[in-house]
Amino acid sequence: MAVTIKDIAKIAGVTHSTVSRCLNDRPGVSDAMRLKIKQIAQDLEFEFNANARGLNTSKTGTIGIIVNEDDTDGQPHIFTNTFLRHIRQQLEEHDLDTLTTFSHNNFSGKDNILKLVNRRKVDGLIILSNNIGTDSIRFLHEKLFPFIYAHQVPPETAETVNAVYCDHFRGGYLAAKHLLDRGYRKPLCLSRRDNRTEFLLRTRGFVSALDDAGIPFDDNAIVPVEGFLHSGPGIIETILPLLKNHDAIFAHTDLIALVVMKELTRRGVRIPEDMAVIGYDNIELCSFFEPNLTTIAQPAKQISIQTCNSLIKILSGSTEHNRIIIQPELVVRNST
Repeated sequence: MAVTIKDIAKIAGVTHSTVSRCLNDRPGVSDAMRLKIKQIAQDLEFEFNANARGLNTSKTGTIGIIVNEDDTDGQPHIFTNTFLRHIRQQLEEHDLDTLTTFSHNNFSGKDNILKLVNRRKVDGLIILSNNIGTDSIRFLHEKLFPFIYAHQVPPETAETVNAVYCDHFRGGYLAAKHLLDRGYRKPLCLSRRDNRTEFLLRTRGFVSALDDAGIPFDDNAIVPVEGFLHSGPGIIETILPLLKNHDAIFAHTDLIALVVMKELTRRGVRIPEDMAVIGYDNIELCSFFEPNLTTIAQPAKQISIQTCNSLIKILSGSTEHNRIIIQPELVVRNST
């Protein structure tokens, strides 16, 4: 039979309400009693019933993770998957479960955030999506519901939000500076077509480094491309007429960089002798292909740790709003 609060109360010689206060970290009991009750519960392998706990304490022990709808397009979202793994590991250390979903129901179009909050399915939200509407953010603020942006840069309309993300402007700057330090002067920028804020910042940082070095950059050298595994042939057909005027490529993601390198190699272009290539993200595949890809590393684990620590503080009652911007790092390999 499953262990109940009554069982714990009987063993400890206290009331049911005392056990409940101890297990839910509520005031009104001594620290010694709290430790004693929690030890008994642990020894008996007692687990809260999520539904019952939700009725009594409004806590579910579950954190909702809102991801982008394009994560279901059948493509390998390697960085996102790595980041999600780190998030789950951090939350599990705090004995929290995860529920991953999208911002909207793909069939009904209804707002999943409103549903999760109104039905008390989760205690807090980690937002990994870039398309959360202002109405949803306003709703979360009005409900005083704990949430934090992670990895994604919050929209400008969401001023007072907690967020942890990479300094993508700095990342783009580091990419350009590295190419300049290696003697390349005519780079081509392959930007993600969806124009998320993080990608716009990467381009701005890249162009800023060139400006600081006194090297003019033509806007025509910024080429929007698809970021899919099968996009290589299409990207190459688009940029082939431009390559004779450029000596390096900065790709907004490692996946774009890797498929371009593959297509260039098939056409006899030597990397980096004929064309240098630098990516962004530092996914594991960077070191599995020859030549190994030089890239800008987003510290996924560090972002996940900061995200979960910040959310735990919010769940504990903190009302501060902080944006923690993590610095990227240049990882030099032999594609530049």
